[in-house]
Amino acid sequence: MTDVESYNLEKPSAFSLWLNGLPLLHLISGLGISVGMSETTSGCVGILAVWIYLLPPLAARLIITIWGRPEGRLTQDMRAYRVWWALTQWQILFNRLPWLEELLRLVPGLYALWIGLWGGQLSPYAYVAPRVLITDRHAVRVERGAVLGMKSILAGHLVQRDETGRWLVLAAAPIVESEAILGGAAQLGPGAVLRAGKMLPTGCRVHPFEEWPRRKVHPQTP
Repeated sequence: MTDVESYNLEKPSAFSLWLNGLPLLHLISGLGISVGMSETTSGCVGILAVWIYLLPPLAARLIITIWGRPEGRLTQDMRAYRVWWALTQWQILFNRLPWLEELLRLVPGLYALWIGLWGGQLSPYAYVAPRVLITDRHAVRVERGAVLGMKSILAGHLVQRDETGRWLVLAAAPIVESEAILGGAAQLGPGAVLRAGKMLPTGCRVHPFEEWPRRKVHPQTP
């Protein structure tokens, strides 16, 4: 890469940089509020749990209600990008500390309810194996009877650069249709679809806005 090309690459905006502090602020404020509101250990734990688990999805739903759901091709100068980045930062704590999410998965139906609070769709009759990662909890659809294998990933966004060097975010909900199986360590990109009753083998990846099984393209006859 030449010096000119490196110089022309878009830098993160001030909004993007400052909002990186939201996850730590969320955690520290929860600790402070729980200690200040209760004199018992059990009370502190209860208040902290409510703060950690309920504030982010409720804040996310409020953001989506006011400014809409971010979807499509997003650049830093767009309001939809700023909405997406705010939603992302509300979720970072659970990405950094995945055991918080695993605790919810121990109770049948509770994790599906929590994903619904974010604005996503996860059937309570779907199976979520350990260490599954849903990057955008407000943008996911998993239907009844689906199975998400261990360490599988449902990515609601992909970050890259466009031809001019600007940041470009592709945002859309990955979809696992009814009775489909997402194999261990398999991945669905934004807008990718795993069709009903089909299986994506272990370690395979479906790229953004593609589907599995892939459709065959028949050559046109002259």
